[in-house]
Amino acid sequence: MKTGAVVSNPRSRVKWDAFLSFQRDTSHNFTDRLYEALVKKELRVWNDDVERGDHDELRPSLVEAIEDSVAFVVVLSPNYANSHLRLEELAKLCDLRSSLKLLVFPIFYEVQPWEVRTQNGPFEKDFEEHSKRFGEEKIQRWKGALTLVGNLSGLIYGYDFNLSSLIIILLNL
Repeated sequence: MKTGAVVSNPRSRVKWDAFLSFQRDTSHNFTDRLYEALVKKELRVWNDDVERGDHDELRPSLVEAIEDSVAFVVVLSPNYANSHLRLEELAKLCDLRSSLKLLVFPIFYEVQPWEVRTQNGPFEKDFEEHSKRFGEEKIQRWKGALTLVGNLSGLIYGYDFNLSSLIIILLNL
């Protein structure tokens, strides 16, 4: 006699509860505190800066961590789009969000959602520089990812930011 399959907890099928995506300009204060608060609540958080250097692709270990996460916390700061690898990471997160219906939770750190959505303000100059090095298809992929994330509900640091709210959201995945 066959018994029904047991559906396991999604947390048990992946290595990471949350993937923390951020640019180094926020690391020393905000993202370090965010990471520590999430870990204190026993969340498994991937926290790794994109490797430095003149690379065009994401490291395989980073892609694996992205694919093995339940949720993505994206800390969008004025220098976020400065790194083409950070933009490639974001595009990968957005692809997985669409295909696997995973949570992408933006935190707008010293930027406004409309600046992210429209790639204005601090993002405009970064895209001018990227367009000198990368093709239009890649640029549009990155802009599409920023537009998508800029349209998501999230928290604006310094305005309505409440770290406890973020932790509760992630604990309830």
